[in-house]
Amino acid sequence: MPTGKQIRAARQFVEWTAEELATLVGVSKECILNIERGDRRPLFSTVDKIVSVFNDAGIEFIGDAGVIQKEEELVRLTGENVFLKVLDDVVATCRGSDEPEALFACVSDRLSPVVVIENYRRLRREGIAMRSLVKEGDTCLMGKLEEYRVLPKKFFHNNPMVIYGKKVAFMILSADTKADKMAIIMKNPHSADAMRNLFNFIWQASGEAPKKTTSQVLYDE
Repeated sequence: MPTGKQIRAARQFVEWTAEELATLVGVSKECILNIERGDRRPLFSTVDKIVSVFNDAGIEFIGDAGVIQKEEELVRLTGENVFLKVLDDVVATCRGSDEPEALFACVSDRLSPVVVIENYRRLRREGIAMRSLVKEGDTCLMGKLEEYRVLPKKFFHNNPMVIYGKKVAFMILSADTKADKMAIIMKNPHSADAMRNLFNFIWQASGEAPKKTTSQVLYDE
């Protein structure tokens, strides 16, 4: 269990006020300050929440004196089915979340094989919301139209990026060689939040949803 001094040091490390930490933990500012000063023995549930909040921020407590910033976790996937592996991780990560959502940038439903379409349907069965940024002029849209916004052609490149939970997955695809197919999954709450904010900015700047789809296949069939 971290000491009050460790909690105060961790809070200063991420530049949070006592009030900000209290809001994240769900207790009062006075409770946090009392814990940091050692004026009261906190409930185990409160300590667990404090540790969880700092863990999400990339901070780890070591022993009864140390505070370190964890390195972000990187996972490299290779092979023919890397996108399916990413979608598996989306399900595993988002399952049980309060507001599960997967954001897809630079994707094309037109290029999705049957196995990918079935996995998209799996996400929807799991209750995971989907939003996608697609290429200007692309009318092969298999989801609900309000789930799409368009990117100008000059900014579109079919190397999808997926933002979900505290993770961002970057696809590196090549039509020339199987060996070049790869995905990098980065788990870092700050990076995920930054990319999610950028996605939402582009989403709002892109205007209204497409007006029609020409796809004969739909995810919600």
